Amino acid sequence: MSKLSYFYGICAAMFLATFLVNAAVRWFHMCKPFNTAPRYYYPGRPYVTGVFLSSILIIPYIINPESADAWYLARIFILPTTIFHYIILQFSYFGSVMQWRRWKAPVLLTALPVFLVLVPAEILTFVPGDQIGTIINPALASWTLYSIGAIETLVCIASMVVVLLWAKRYDADEFSNRADFPVVFARRWMFLVFFNQLFVWTAALTNSQMMVAITMLLLAFSSIIFIISALHPNRNRPVGDKDVPEDAPKIERAYQRTLSNKTHQEILAAILTVVVEQRAYLEPHLTIQDVADRCGYNRSYVAGIFKGEFGGFFNYINTLRLEHAENYLKAHPDATIQEAVYESGFASRQAYYAFKGKKD
Repeated sequence: MSKLSYFYGICAAMFLATFLVNAAVRWFHMCKPFNTAPRYYYPGRPYVTGVFLSSILIIPYIINPESADAWYLARIFILPTTIFHYIILQFSYFGSVMQWRRWKAPVLLTALPVFLVLVPAEILTFVPGDQIGTIINPALASWTLYSIGAIETLVCIASMVVVLLWAKRYDADEFSNRADFPVVFARRWMFLVFFNQLFVWTAALTNSQMMVAITMLLLAFSSIIFIISALHPNRNRPVGDKDVPEDAPKIERAYQRTLSNKTHQEILAAILTVVVEQRAYLEPHLTIQDVADRCGYNRSYVAGIFKGEFGGFFNYINTLRLEHAENYLKAHPDATIQEAVYESGFASRQAYYAFKGKKD
């Protein structure tokens, strides 16, 4: 083998080694005490581990990077398999956070064309001699990869949009404490996915082993960033919190209808009963969906009334919490701010001071 071929094999080996270490870390490492609720604190863990383990498929390329069949396999792994992996990572991780399971069926359909080219290519690498160029037309093989890669890219972009909309929803008026969805992590990961897709497509279109080697090193580095970012849970419910959901309500398609005044007043009364009389505002992780479920009305109706009557769910709930904290401090002169914050439903002192600062 030439020196360059050794280099390509070493880059692929580094890629494989990094992914296998990441798979082991993701599966076996869970910080205490978060390991008591892995489905909540480490969402999508089996899928993430599986994505990293799939890197063993490039072993034939590591062994013989000069083989045309092994090179074709490496190209398939870069495009479209890598982009398919991003789809899995995004939906399994953030979909689990949002308790949305409907992603599995369409993603499995998306996986079909990837497997239709990946599995035969893997088998061909164990057949003596190079089959690419003999029984398979190289140009047709390349265009097959580009076509499937384009499909995977469109699905990946759609999944990125969904994740970013979820992040925006958490920034919007849906939650009384904005602490359960990893907004910062989601946005950073979407940027990294977009950036990596550019490299993947560049490597595919140039059909260059050097570019594929560089891309593999880049993907290995990106995977390390992902694992490090996910080592400590990006979710902030207290460990042992009885409200940590294993099966939270499924996401519903929001829709608006015109309400009669009577129905409007009925929903408003139900909201006040749940939030004020039953003191639901003292629950740190109260959501609009929680209130809607207890009221027995559609979430979009409840959200609309919060917006129209109180200026928004987040504002109203935290106003009640702030009043409760002030009354608590008056009734308990020896109490600390931390104690008042805890008794009032704020997730942290930072959340208390942030909201108090906006009101002052």
